[in-house]
Amino acid sequence: MNLINIFKQANLPIESNIALAPYTSLKIGGAAEYFISIASKEMLHQVLSLCHQHQIKYHILGNGSNTLVLDYGVKGLVIHLGRKFSKIELLDETTIKCDAGALLKDVCLFALDQGLTGMESLYGIPASIGGALYMNAGAYDGEMRDIVKSCEFIDKDDQLVTFNLAQCELSYRHSYFMNNPSTIISVTFSLKKGNPLIIKEKMDDFMLRRATKQPLDKHSAGSTFKRPPFNYASALIDQCGLKGFSINDAAVSSKHAGFLINENKASSKDFISLIAYIEAEVYLKTGFKLQPEIQILK
Repeated sequence: MNLINIFKQANLPIESNIALAPYTSLKIGGAAEYFISIASKEMLHQVLSLCHQHQIKYHILGNGSNTLVLDYGVKGLVIHLGRKFSKIELLDETTIKCDAGALLKDVCLFALDQGLTGMESLYGIPASIGGALYMNAGAYDGEMRDIVKSCEFIDKDDQLVTFNLAQCELSYRHSYFMNNPSTIISVTFSLKKGNPLIIKEKMDDFMLRRATKQPLDKHSAGSTFKRPPFNYASALIDQCGLKGFSINDAAVSSKHAGFLINENKASSKDFISLIAYIEAEVYLKTGFKLQPEIQILK
């Protein structure tokens, strides 16, 4: 029995040959062989169970803001955690719970509406909650680990598991989930009561900083490289004279050297070649080894 029939018999809305570039911030890459958009925790559990039962290769895709899809596309099933799976709720006066598909920006705005502080520095990071936890997203001296209370996920054995903050093993751009096959379902945040006017002022300040320093008007995946010890990737790339350097339509932003952008019709081959060139040049000229932060969906 083929995959389409397996999912249709389970009344699951599977699609085939779906272009993935529109689902990523880079707007690069080919199509998913199969694609399904998740609408509930129960649906996600059912889909994963079928994948494990029938040994179907699958990939989890959230907001696609830190993702590069290869030109030839993705074999197997892409499970999309997006707008259909984005519930945000207030559990008590200082606790927010949200689905993995909720956008980090929307959760920050929800916290503001509740007069809760702690998420301001994360405002404007273009990530889904699941992706933000997976990467321990952060900016301006704030990280997910500063506010996460717990999370729910489905492990490789189809078990529903709840972890507290310590069990998530969050460190710089790292989490437990990177080394242990799991699918994040929801994240619960512990925040503090604050003054909405001050909270909004901070959020607006962080957004202004982003708009001033980052190429927000370009297709990018955010900071392409992790921060090396005792230095900054953007400073090293700039030091090597690579600001504005391009390979076809894949380019180093002339506004912020840490951002690699798709100028128009860059291919994944162009983008990967640019990453490799930057890594080689920076190592040759500075001795620092850069590590990509971007995730490749293949």
